[in-house]
Amino acid sequence: MWTLVVLFVLATAGCWAQIYENEEGGLLARFCPATEAVSHIKSTYVGSDRIWTIECKPFIPLNTDCSWSGFLSLNEKELNFNCKANQVITGVYSSYSPEHMDRAWNFRCCSADELITFECRESPKVNYYNEDFNWLVPGDNYLTGARTYRDSPQGDHRWSFNFCRAVVLDTQAVSSQILAANSPIANLLTQGDVAVQTTRNARVCSDCRWTKLSDQVQVPFIMSDSFSSSNKATIQNAINGLHTSTCVRFVPLNGQSDYVNIVKQDGCWSYVGQTGGAQQVSLGDGCLSDGIIQHELLHVLGFWHEQSRTDRDLYIQIHKDNIQDDRLQNFDKLDTYNLNVPYDYSSLMHYGPTDFSKNGLNTISAFSPTANIGQRLGLSEHDVLKVNKLYGCTDYLNKKGEWDNELGETLSRQCPPGQAVSSVTR
Repeated sequence: MWTLVVLFVLATAGCWAQIYENEEGGLLARFCPATEAVSHIKSTYVGSDRIWTIECKPFIPLNTDCSWSGFLSLNEKELNFNCKANQVITGVYSSYSPEHMDRAWNFRCCSADELITFECRESPKVNYYNEDFNWLVPGDNYLTGARTYRDSPQGDHRWSFNFCRAVVLDTQAVSSQILAANSPIANLLTQGDVAVQTTRNARVCSDCRWTKLSDQVQVPFIMSDSFSSSNKATIQNAINGLHTSTCVRFVPLNGQSDYVNIVKQDGCWSYVGQTGGAQQVSLGDGCLSDGIIQHELLHVLGFWHEQSRTDRDLYIQIHKDNIQDDRLQNFDKLDTYNLNVPYDYSSLMHYGPTDFSKNGLNTISAFSPTANIGQRLGLSEHDVLKVNKLYGCTDYLNKKGEWDNELGETLSRQCPPGQAVSSVTR
C-alpha cells in the first residue's frame, strides 16, 4: 500500500516517467502535458487483466484547475465517473489488485479560465466481455468520463466513455477571426466573408446545391500551389471532418465543369452554393484553422450565417446602435431554408457577440441566459445535421447510436436545454 501511495505522489508531482502501456497486472500511469488532453484509449484483454494504451492530443493550457477523482475500485462497484462541468480528462492512473483480480482507477480532470464544455454525450459500449477495443475521442471532442458494466458471469467489464465539445470563451469565434483577416478587403464582401457575383442576388441561394451521385454529394476541387505541403495537409484535414460526418465528398477535379478552386488570396471568403464553372474560395493569411476552413466550405455547400435565419428574432437580439454604420446590412435577415433544425448558438456559422461593433459593446445577444454565441472549434452537431438534411444524406441521418438502444441495453436520450421529447419510435 505504501508503495502505491509513494508512486502516486511522485506521479502527481510530475516526477513520474509517463507510462503509455502497462504490463499485465502492472501499474498504468498516463499524464498528458499541460497543453494536451486524452484523445485515444486502446485496451487488450489478457488473462485476468487488461493492457492499456492511452494517448493525448493538443488543446489549450489546461493545468490551471486540476483535481483527481480519488481511487475508484472496480472490485467494490462499477465505474461511473464524470469530470465536473467545464473540465476534461488529462491523466489516468490505475493499479491492479491480484487479490481481487481487478483494477482501481484515478482520473485527473483539468479546466482553464473561461473553458466551457457542451454537446456532451456517452459513447455506445465499445466492447463485449473479454474483447479488445480501440476507441478514439471523436473529432474535436474531449474525454470527460468513463463507465463500466459487468452484468454477466464472464468477470470482465464492458466500457463506455463520456465526451464533450469544449471552447474557451475569451478566444475569438471563427467569424471574429475571419473578420480580422478580411479587414483590408471588407468593402468587397457581404456579411464579412461572402463574395457576390454580379449576376446573382446576394440574398438568395436558389437551386445552388452540388450534384448528388448515388449516395454521395461530389464537390470537385483543386488547391493552389501557393499553399505549402503543410498548409495543404491542414486544409485536407478540415475537409476530412466533413467527410466523416456527412455524405459530402470534396473530390479531386477530374474534368468536371463546376468545381471549387481553393486559393491563397487576401482574406477568408467564399461564394454561397454552387455558382457554376470555377468558383474560388480564399484561405489567406490567418485563415488556416479547421474552424475557418469548414466555415467557408459550409458557404460553398449553400449555407449563410446562422444569425441571418428567418426565425432569428426568437433567439437573439440585434443591437443596431452598436453596429458600424456601414455594416448594418450584414445583420439583415435572409429568406433562409432552415430545414426544421433548431437555432444553433454554437454553430460554426454564427457571428460572435461583438462582431462589427463600433464601440466594443455587443452587436448580438442571446435571449437564452445560458447560451454562448459562436465558437472556434469546428462543425456543431446541428451544422452536420443541416448538411445531411439539405443533401438527403439518409445513411448519416439514420446514425443515431446515442439515441437508440441495442437489444437488451439501456436507452438513454436527454434533450438539449429548451427542447422536449417530440416522438418515440419503437
